[in-house]
Amino acid sequence: MQTTKSLAIVIPVFNEGPYFKNNFLEILKTLRSDNILCRFMLVDDGSHDESWAVIESLCNEYEFVDAIRFSRNFGKEIAICAGLDHIDADLYITMDSDLQHPPRFIPEMLKLMETENVNMVEGIKSNRGKETFKHKFFAKTFYSLLHKITGLEMDNSSDFKLMDRSVIENIRTFGERNIFFRGLVDWVGFSKASFYFDVDERKDGGSSFSIFKLIVLAINAILAYTSKPLYLTIVCGVLFFIFAVVLGIQTLYNFFFGIAVSGFSTVILLLLITGSMVMFCLGIIGLYISRIYDEVKNRPRYIISKKINER
Repeated sequence: MQTTKSLAIVIPVFNEGPYFKNNFLEILKTLRSDNILCRFMLVDDGSHDESWAVIESLCNEYEFVDAIRFSRNFGKEIAICAGLDHIDADLYITMDSDLQHPPRFIPEMLKLMETENVNMVEGIKSNRGKETFKHKFFAKTFYSLLHKITGLEMDNSSDFKLMDRSVIENIRTFGERNIFFRGLVDWVGFSKASFYFDVDERKDGGSSFSIFKLIVLAINAILAYTSKPLYLTIVCGVLFFIFAVVLGIQTLYNFFFGIAVSGFSTVILLLLITGSMVMFCLGIIGLYISRIYDEVKNRPRYIISKKINER
């Protein structure tokens, strides 16, 4: 497949040193078999292994491979945005480095964009591959909760996306530091088409994306795209007020009719409920304040320590 539009592929890399070269060569082989010409932007997200050395060797071997290296780990979401910031093309593809976003589907995505005349093609997982039941459960719960709170429909969504220049130029204008890339792409709008694909198994290594990281990602995504959790403080206050009114009426009734009640258990229960609600509400407010604190410091999203062949 040939296209007159220039294509850039952005791949974030973190501690993939032993496997990344073979994975990259597999991507390159697949694209060449379909006569797809492109440039690559490889982003080393502060890897602690030999990933950067492997990336350097690829840049030296192939003139169409560019790379940047972070001074430390800033996270996959930031790495994707940095890659998009530092390469120019008509079309952009973002994908993982572990081949779970199969490169053989890239020609179909390009064709779908052309036939549907859309600004982006979103890769949607038909299945989640060989994930544990626990991971699938947390992922499903996360996307369901995210949809209910923010309205973003991203069930089984992925970072495997094809976007045109208009989408990327708008994404580049965002200066926020707490980023959920999939939500950001959905938020900017533009016409889109969905491409359903089966997730391939990792050929080498294992995923570093733990349940804890998924929970952190869920919290960041919700806080980044809605203030609705703050309204829980009001809801909790109203519910507790109703509870207090009912309890007050019962107390006055017992007082006027001389019904002896110990009251110790009631007081303890009341204190526990009050304390837990107050701390819960303060926790929600604190999370938003911490995000405000991060933003007002106006620090750069990322720091680049090295660049190779950037154009």
